[in-house]
Amino acid sequence: MTAHEMVAAIRYLPPISKAALELTRLLGERGASNEGVVRVLRQDAVLTARLLRACNSPAQGLREPVASVEQAVLLLGYEQISQFVIALALRGSLSRPLGAYGLQSEGLWRHSVLSATAAELAVREGAELGIEPAVAFTAGLLHDIGKLVTNEFVTREGLVRARELVLEGVPFVEAEREVLGADHAEVGAALAYLWHLPEILVEAIALHHKPVLQPRPRLSAFAAVGNVLAHRAEHGSVPTDAGPEKELLAVLGFIPEQVHGLLARLAQGLKLDGCMALEV
Repeated sequence: MTAHEMVAAIRYLPPISKAALELTRLLGERGASNEGVVRVLRQDAVLTARLLRACNSPAQGLREPVASVEQAVLLLGYEQISQFVIALALRGSLSRPLGAYGLQSEGLWRHSVLSATAAELAVREGAELGIEPAVAFTAGLLHDIGKLVTNEFVTREGLVRARELVLEGVPFVEAEREVLGADHAEVGAALAYLWHLPEILVEAIALHHKPVLQPRPRLSAFAAVGNVLAHRAEHGSVPTDAGPEKELLAVLGFIPEQVHGLLARLAQGLKLDGCMALEV
């Protein structure tokens, strides 16, 4: 099956509120404003309540309670508020166990938030490449969204075959493609397209395993580095000093000391288990 055929055939599509989708689109537009974010959030009272709860969590360290969307946006800015809302809207879907990927409840959510945080940090601390931190965060959060769909199509026989291919040295996404006809990145991009997300996010999701680095890194490069660093933080290892990972980090302007620093910050987040204070 093709990626679009899988998305069309799936019985269960990840639920996401219209407000969260609209905020995701706003992040991809120039000229977005605090007023625009407030207008969108007023459409979803449940999401607004969850946002205020997250803003008032001790982990945020705000000096005064946040009682309204307007106050939240004023204190934190529309980009951070948008990140909160998108993550809150997706948490339920990303927390589902995915047997085909060996992920228990919260497994995909945890990895997605770590990837999002790493992608945002990479934008802030790497070479100046014109990518907005909030957009990088969103790309990191959404990069594996396709697994929610592909998980439904993996048979027991297909899972056995995919594991055999991986043991033979075949990259995981290629094993997925052979078994299913499409990999989770392609399917995630098809889902993002269905949601009418900005083209830059569709591209980042589609290419996070084969990012665009030349002639200038695109958002997919930050989705890729977020994914790499999140996996390394989760498994307590460092990126390899050769091959694609080395090239990716070098192109984004990172030296080994910076990479170790980023991993240390992500590891600290794992210990604190805030995921990043987005309790709902």
